[in-house]
Amino acid sequence: MKILMITSGYKGIYDYFEVWIKNELAKKHEVKLFQLKDGLTKLQLVTKEFKPELALTLVGFKLPLQMVDWLKKNLVKTAVWFTEDPYFMDRTKVLSHYYDFVFTIDSAAQDYYKNNGHLQSHQLSLATEPQVYKPKQVEAKFRSDICLIGFPYPDRIQLIQYLLQNTSYNIKVVGQWARRLFRFRSNPRLKIHEGWVNPSVVADYYNGAKVVLNTHRPFNLKENQNKLGVVAKSINNRTFDVAACGTFQLIQFREDLPNSFIQDKEIVSFTNTQELCQKLDYYLESEEERIWIADNARKRVLEDHTFEHRLVSLLEIVKD
Repeated sequence: MKILMITSGYKGIYDYFEVWIKNELAKKHEVKLFQLKDGLTKLQLVTKEFKPELALTLVGFKLPLQMVDWLKKNLVKTAVWFTEDPYFMDRTKVLSHYYDFVFTIDSAAQDYYKNNGHLQSHQLSLATEPQVYKPKQVEAKFRSDICLIGFPYPDRIQLIQYLLQNTSYNIKVVGQWARRLFRFRSNPRLKIHEGWVNPSVVADYYNGAKVVLNTHRPFNLKENQNKLGVVAKSINNRTFDVAACGTFQLIQFREDLPNSFIQDKEIVSFTNTQELCQKLDYYLESEEERIWIADNARKRVLEDHTFEHRLVSLLEIVKD
């Protein structure tokens, strides 16, 4: 199949997602990566010369609908992978109707699209790149009892504060945490790496942790654009990255979690702070069991949750 991969226009992790997806597709298909910034005229030229059968993009917020219309008029199938669902449903509910195929990381969002007339809407989680996220030995500066990587949402801030005040564990956080945890800056058990880090460094922090704490973005965060109030059901892609590293994680429970991992054999979840603390105490003491579960999670990811698996599923749907 001839596939035109159109960049999202977002930087950071999306630069990596797009390269990983392109490289995976290119193993079996003819793929061209089109830079969104090159504009409609260049897209028209590329479409006429390359003659793609499918155009795929992530997010879809920055891709002008004029470009989508051009592709459809030239009989190119269009697909968008909504990777921020359901947090921007006010926008995606409108955008979804412009694409032939809608892929969403969240099953609750997929239910909404389907119930509102988009019969080619499909739940498709993001995945991991096992050449980046893999077990490895790391330096002491990456090691911790508990590690949390991600944006400091209010519930995450409260959780880290609680753990610092009520446990004796060494904690590492990575992201924009310095201002939010300013009053804990002199706590010897807290280490902050301020700012965004690339995936290979993220993998270092995962490999250095005894436990990775994995919580989800709140569906009702004030910064969201989700007036519909769609409550997320699916797990984040961090889940697969941590597991691919062969590291144990405690994940905030979501309804779809059992669809991807066997609980207490391949992954361990929690629903509140009390349960989290109980399980932290237990698994930080039970090293053998912790490693066994983490190993099982890695095996499951390599069998089911890489970008290779996701793109096979995506293309099967498009072809059918």
